[in-house]
Amino acid sequence: MMTRTLRIAGSAALCLGLALPAAAAPARAPNPRDPVPTRAPSPSDRVPDAVPVDEPGKPTGWEPDSRDKPAEAAAPKQRTGPVLTLAEVLDSVEQRDPRMESAELGIETARGHARQSKGVYDPVLRGRAAYEPVYRNMVADARVEQPTPLWGLTAWAGYQVGVGRRPYYNTTLDSILDVDDRVGSRDVRSAAGTLTAGLTLPLWRDRGIDRRRANLRQTKMELDRMKDVRDAQLLALEVEAATKYWTWVANGLRLEIEQTLLELAQERDEALGRRIELGALDPLAGVDNRRLILDREGRVVAAERAFQQAGLDLSLFLRDGNGNPIVAGAERLPAQLPAMQAPDTGSNIDTEIAEALDRRPDRRARTTLRSQADVELRWAKNQRTPRVELSAWVSRYMGRPLIPEFSRNNAVIALLFEIPIPLRYSRGQLEATRANARIVAAELRFLDNTIAVEVRDGHQALVAAYRRARLANQEVELSRQLAAAEYRKFQLGAGDLLLVNLREVASADAAHNEIQAVSDYFVAKARLEVALGEGVQPVTP
Repeated sequence: MMTRTLRIAGSAALCLGLALPAAAAPARAPNPRDPVPTRAPSPSDRVPDAVPVDEPGKPTGWEPDSRDKPAEAAAPKQRTGPVLTLAEVLDSVEQRDPRMESAELGIETARGHARQSKGVYDPVLRGRAAYEPVYRNMVADARVEQPTPLWGLTAWAGYQVGVGRRPYYNTTLDSILDVDDRVGSRDVRSAAGTLTAGLTLPLWRDRGIDRRRANLRQTKMELDRMKDVRDAQLLALEVEAATKYWTWVANGLRLEIEQTLLELAQERDEALGRRIELGALDPLAGVDNRRLILDREGRVVAAERAFQQAGLDLSLFLRDGNGNPIVAGAERLPAQLPAMQAPDTGSNIDTEIAEALDRRPDRRARTTLRSQADVELRWAKNQRTPRVELSAWVSRYMGRPLIPEFSRNNAVIALLFEIPIPLRYSRGQLEATRANARIVAAELRFLDNTIAVEVRDGHQALVAAYRRARLANQEVELSRQLAAAEYRKFQLGAGDLLLVNLREVASADAAHNEIQAVSDYFVAKARLEVALGEGVQPVTP
């Protein structure tokens, strides 16, 4: 649908082109089902024909000059700069908005954490040296451990050498029990040291999942989640930028209407002054018109302030190449609002909601958060089980054996178990993790409900704004005709300036309502597109 534009006419007869040709036909009652006018609202349309009307009782020799006639149609205001489009604003948001930069840095942070979580599977080199002054004994050993994500299996290899007089009875018992050493016995069995290699496998706790594997999965999910957070941030900024843009356009067009309304009163003041000087008009009419000028100057000031505020709000989304805000001026305003399209009322809302649930990045981010909570819950359940580890290693004694009875090769199998009693730590951890998982699930259900409401509300708001624009367009038509008729009565001496002012202001207010309705239509359109997860589609005026 397209609505007729409202051209600002610098006319001494009427504001916004409110005068009608003398032969204009009376308007019929409005019908919302009538075809919509084919032009979009603009402060530069509907220019009236100039219809001079002679006044009765004029002094002899008085001839109307140009100030006593309705002015000729004013041409559309020329723009000194390129028109600011919504596409330019959206591009600025995506490329230069600090909030998008922050979202990108969030992705880098998640990528760093993912790399960090992989680092827990890096080989680890451990070393140790011990000296016993009583026996003048020194032991030094080093080993390399390689954890793996396969069932929590850890492989390791080490080398140990000792020098001194350690007693024979201090042999292997402490090393067998201290499975964490994983380098075999500490006694000196050979002159050149001992090579040891082995495996450690968890049999219960940490077998299906452990902290390392849980962190690895969660950080991978976090990277995907942060990408969805970035996309959701972009959608939120796009709809906010679109709202600020259409508000800026609407306030700019309203400012032009108010400026033309003021110019109309100022031009009429000159004509009235001439007629008062000639004795054809009561001097009070001139005083009343000057009062109107002051009132309309106040309206212009208020409109200028609203436009300035809209420009400042828009500057947070419109930035130059260095990322600095740009305050767009009136020279970049479009001449008119874009044409509207009739909303599609035959679409299947339930299908659109289902598609939006799959498409919305904020929901994907929340779903990923639930998956992270599920991983954490699985790990917490695993931690309630006893720790049972099976370790096995082989040793090779290098050099000359210090004790002939010892073999050069040795093998050890060890079983370690650990059972915290009464498992308060693990149980408390599980309870907290379950509660957190339920919180995430509840938030996801609420987000699903919110998306459904946003889609339904978006459709309803779009239809309502479309209908308001049609009604406002018809209101503008009737207000224009009433104002024209009232001014003709004033020209003929049957009316007064007060009624003329009321009709002009009413016509300007009707034009404001039409511009606001069309602006609301495009804001509702942007909100619906974001609610569906599609992103704001640029519209060119």
